[in-house]
Amino acid sequence: MSREREHAHPVFAQVYRLVAAAGERGGFGQLRASVLADASGRLLILGLGPGHDLAHLPAAVTSVVAVEPDPSMRALAHGRVTACPVPVTLLSADAHALPLADGSINAVLCACVLCSVAQPPRALAELRRVLVPGGRLLLLEHVAAPAEHWVGRLQQLLQPFWGRAAGGCSVRRDTSGAVTAAGFDVTAVRTAMVWPNLPPVAPTVLGTAVSR
Repeated sequence: MSREREHAHPVFAQVYRLVAAAGERGGFGQLRASVLADASGRLLILGLGPGHDLAHLPAAVTSVVAVEPDPSMRALAHGRVTACPVPVTLLSADAHALPLADGSINAVLCACVLCSVAQPPRALAELRRVLVPGGRLLLLEHVAAPAEHWVGRLQQLLQPFWGRAAGGCSVRRDTSGAVTAAGFDVTAVRTAMVWPNLPPVAPTVLGTAVSR
């Protein structure tokens, strides 16, 4: 199977297009903007999806490298890539092997993407490699709730089916722990229940981690 076919989820892409559009209207756009406020210089967006992140770039961002392995998602993002006020390079690439030079990126945005990468530690090691020293990892990711909490129990119940239906998404990721283990300072990252993320895609980690 080719890498393109491996990452192709055309049905899920159309469902996610509707969910993402509703989220933008319902408050997720404001969350994107608040997380992106720390971005500057050359920004890497890991998992561009339909491209809504491009509408919330701060003025300090000078260019964007957007990685999106799903051809259906790239097609959905085409109009937003074209309309973006800064240059956007759209790559069909894998998070585990980014075709970027060491220290070539000032900031990385991970918004609803680390839940679906196959090997988070390897992907995070790649992000740390391409970031400049002290570079920023901007996080907006749903994560696992405590196992004893009702949300955690719900996630455990749904996980076997959720991943197959949602393009490989996991609702049981310890993203803060993985980011810390990858060598980032997560002092400015918090975990909270935020609207419109609802169980099982809740709680959410958001904020800026810094490459050490």
